Order: sequence, then C-alpha cells, then structure tokens
Amino acid sequence: MALTLAEKILARASGRDRVEPGEIVWVTPDLVTTPEVSFPAYVNRLRQNGIDRFARPERVVVAIDHEVPVHSKEGAERNRRTRQLARETGVGHLFDGEGITHPLVVERGLVRPLDFVAAADTHTPSLGGVGALGVPFSIELTMILAIGRIWVKVPETVRVEIGGQCPPGVTARDLVLATMARVDADLANYRVIEFGGEAVAALSVPERMTLCGLCIDMGAKSAVAEVDERCVAFLAERGVADARPVRADPGCRYAAVITLDAATLSPQVSIPPSPTHVRPVAELADTRIQHAYIGSCASGSLAELTAAADLLEGRTVHPDVQMLVIPATRRVYQQAMENGVLARLSAAGAMVSPPTCGPCFGGLAQLAAGEARISTSTRNDPGRMGSREAQIFLGSALTVAASAIAGRIADPRDYLPARTPAPMEEAAQ
Repeated sequence: MALTLAEKILARASGRDRVEPGEIVWVTPDLVTTPEVSFPAYVNRLRQNGIDRFARPERVVVAIDHEVPVHSKEGAERNRRTRQLARETGVGHLFDGEGITHPLVVERGLVRPLDFVAAADTHTPSLGGVGALGVPFSIELTMILAIGRIWVKVPETVRVEIGGQCPPGVTARDLVLATMARVDADLANYRVIEFGGEAVAALSVPERMTLCGLCIDMGAKSAVAEVDERCVAFLAERGVADARPVRADPGCRYAAVITLDAATLSPQVSIPPSPTHVRPVAELADTRIQHAYIGSCASGSLAELTAAADLLEGRTVHPDVQMLVIPATRRVYQQAMENGVLARLSAAGAMVSPPTCGPCFGGLAQLAAGEARISTSTRNDPGRMGSREAQIFLGSALTVAASAIAGRIADPRDYLPARTPAPMEEAAQ
C-alpha cells in the first residue's frame, strides 16, 4: 500500500507497516514539548490523579520561552515553578530562555525525519520542515506524560505542489499565504498538508518550517514537507547523523491535490482578523502602521534577519514606526551579533530583544487602541497583541522591513536592488 508522508510517520510511531485514513491508532511520540505557560498545569493535573512520575521523562522538552525576560509577578512565579517541576520530574531537556521551542529543538538536533512530536503549542506543525509530524494537543498531553502514548485518528492528506521559482521579494511566508488563499477550512479540517515541488526544494529548512507551521491557522491538523539531501545536510550539521531523504510513495491517496506556481506570486499580507484573510501587498499600500515586528516561531532565523538588514541598509525606520526584532534562539542572536546583523538593524532604528515568543504571545510591546502593526508572527486575531481595537497585519520579514521604512504597508520589491538577488539561504549551516 502506497503511503503519504503523514501515514508513514504514524505507521512507524504505532509500530505498524501501514495505516489508513480514518483508523484509530495508538502512537508513541518520539518527543513531547511543552512551554512554561502549560507545564505546571499538566503536572498539577497528574498529581491530583495520583501520578507523580512521567512514563518517558527523557523524551520530554520543557521550554521557558513565552515570558522572557519575565515581566509580571505571575510570570515570575510560573517560571520559578516550571524550573522546580522540571527538576522534580527529571525531564530530558529544560531550555530556560534559550529560544522558542520549535526552532530550538531542531537547532539542537532533537527532531529528525519521520518523528512524531506531541506538543502543547499550537504551531508545533512547523517541525514538518524537517519531515517530522508535529501535532498540538491540549490537556490530553497529560495522558502522554503519564503513559507515554496516545490514540489518534489517522488524517487524510492534502498535497500542495508548488512549482517554479520564487521571484525576488517573494519568500516562504508568501507561499504559505498563497496556499491559505487556495485551501479553505473545510478542505483543511483534520487533514495534513504535504508540501513538495521545485519551489519547496529551493527553500532553506527554516523557510520550510515557516511553510508548515502556519498551516494550523488554515484549520489543518498538521503539515509536513518532503525531506531531501538539503534537509539531510542541514540536520547533519546539527548532530542528526542518520537522517535520510523521504517522500510520499508514488500512487498514494490524497484527499486533494493543489498546485501553485511560485513564479506567478507576489508578496502577500494577512489582514485582520484572521491569517486566512490574504491580500496582495499592493492592495494595502495606503495602510499606515505604527509598529513593525520580525520574530516568533514563524520567523527570526539568521537568514531572515540578514535579509531585513540588507533591505534596511542605507535607510532608516520611519520616525512614526517602532520596529522590534527578536531572533528565534540564543544561538541565532549570537550569530547575528557576531556577523554584524544586529548592529546594522540597530543602526537603521530597530530595537532588538532577547529570544522569546514576545509580542506573538501578547506579553511584550502591546498595542494601543487604533494602532497597527505589521508582523512576521503567527496570528492576528483581535486582542492578540494588546487592545482589541488595534490591528495586526502579517507578512514576510522583507515586507515588514519595507513597511517599517515607508511607515505604511509596502511592497519589498520597491526596496530591493536592481539586480536579481540570490535566493534566501540559511546563513548559518
């Protein structure tokens, strides 16, 4: 039986040769991740039911990444409690202010192709960028912590084939926004989005993570990208020595196949109140902004920070705009500092913060009523970043940088050099 990528992962995680959509299977996660905003509640729930140890603590990752640096009494107590409980339960990894969970576990070589990852955070599907299946859970995560496995219904798969090459100014963020415009909630519901094609193969691994991570916001269960030699080499440099290319079997069954031509696309922006409300950036040229943000688990890679710094070179942030940049992990922060990217961003007028979920979580740089921000973050529902009367627009790092210069939502192609630049690459391999 020919299998999709998601079906291969669920078959392996359930100890079977094959699975079929609609089946109920018991799967054993290779990794379980939870941030500090959830972890104490999970441990408390288990202890209330007489369970004081995890089934497989070595597979558990706890990350303090949402409120960093801590800025509230409640957050301080929660972070303190998280550290204490992580020690008591003997989790395999506690990352305290090291970065945002999803890019961090990939950076540290903790995720590999065909892994099944269960997590508390909604945007865990970003791990599909390395060929893993990341599925978010809620309070059900306590069951995984207690017994080491959980049942899932095998989802159908929607194949998204993106051909062609991205023109200058068009990035992975624009590809996924274009996908959102084609895949509605009915088609995506409880299905996995599988990405492949020439344009996807040209993306760096962090860009593929952006592509996969945002699919949850169109209603999908998760997303995964084909694993090629480029991904294998990326993982090898992060300590994953035995990864191999993997893709769906020829002749496997898809619920639908969507085709896109990257060469025909232009920069895209999500408008309030949903990431799925997608418009070409050209339609929003008169939209004034007061804030610009590059960061979150969907952004903040070294390549994106470098591309933004290049776009800002010789220019400054508009005097009416506050621009905030947050590298995704401490390692990215250090690399961007060492190679001068942070200095260039600062010289252009951007503020730089330590790695954190930050504004995407709603904890830092909140918006006042009537203000607007363009952001590389994940969601733009009312109240996500402060006042419910503020507006949040979502776009690529290039679009955010261009908009910061203009003081309004702007097309990054207007600021690119006349020559055609090389495709964006992950600068730190």
